[in-house]
Amino acid sequence: MLAGVDSEWGYPIVISKENTLGGDMSYCQFLKKSEVFNLLEEPESKAVAELAEERKVTMGTVLGKEGDKGEEFYLVVEGQLEISINAALAEPIPVTIATVGPGQISGWSSMYKDGKLTATIKAAKSSKLLVWNAAKLHEFLLRNCGMGYRILQQLLAVVARRLVNTRVALMGCVMER
Repeated sequence: MLAGVDSEWGYPIVISKENTLGGDMSYCQFLKKSEVFNLLEEPESKAVAELAEERKVTMGTVLGKEGDKGEEFYLVVEGQLEISINAALAEPIPVTIATVGPGQISGWSSMYKDGKLTATIKAAKSSKLLVWNAAKLHEFLLRNCGMGYRILQQLLAVVARRLVNTRVALMGCVMER
């Protein structure tokens, strides 16, 4: 199904959840290899894939700023996203706390009640993403509690790893001062 033409890339935007994501990999297969959706059964990953749209972004594109209301949840298909926070030192300075690539997520804080982003998300390279409207994905997972629980388990593991990375990045920032 043709949805239009991407204004930045000039490519036709095709929304078809059976699309391949490089080689012969479908959205469903890609989700099964990701850090958050890897515990889903095939019918579940297909249902989650139906909620996503594919988006291409150019290097430097800011997807969300720390403190803003997050409305989207991202899974990197190709490229890299840089996640940074403002360190509250004498002068606020941006500190990169993670760089995420294929199979990794960003925008997880948009899935919670207030939905405020805990970090700034920027494309470190031109990237292809699967993007979910966070409110719709949240609502879907509330209706599918077993699936939601498995995704939440994986999401908490990601948040825990990112917390460790944040501590390490901030320690390095303080040591440089």
